[in-house]
Amino acid sequence: MPLKDIPLGTVVHNIEMRPGQGGKIARSAGSYAQLAAREDKYAVLKMPSGETRKVLVVCMATVGSVSNSDHDKQSKGKAGKNRWLGRRPRVRGVAMNPVDHPMGGGEGRASGGHPRSRKGLIAKGYKTRKKSNPSNKYILERRKK
Repeated sequence: MPLKDIPLGTVVHNIEMRPGQGGKIARSAGSYAQLAAREDKYAVLKMPSGETRKVLVVCMATVGSVSNSDHDKQSKGKAGKNRWLGRRPRVRGVAMNPVDHPMGGGEGRASGGHPRSRKGLIAKGYKTRKKSNPSNKYILERRKK
């Protein structure tokens, strides 16, 4: 139902970001967003990440939370189960050669320096969102660190 017809404080999932676009927000197992307020033609949502954001009140959402909240607690049991799902082993950058990764190489067991991706970009704490993103005006509060 549209966000304008849902009472404040209700837990919702499968929320549209733009009218008619289809559900985009809070769709994974056990996730939900909370309808915090309504301001003119916008509804304020508390997102699963902790971010507070505005969405048009004509956007649709489903009342309730997504089921199977214990999905992340399931153990695969063995490495072969991951292989069956098509996921190949992950090799650490430190274990590679310098030609393959910025953290590779070194005599003996070298720690590898600052964590980086294969392309050399900083891996932790590096902001990837554009500062000039037009949807920035709809985000009221960033997620907590």
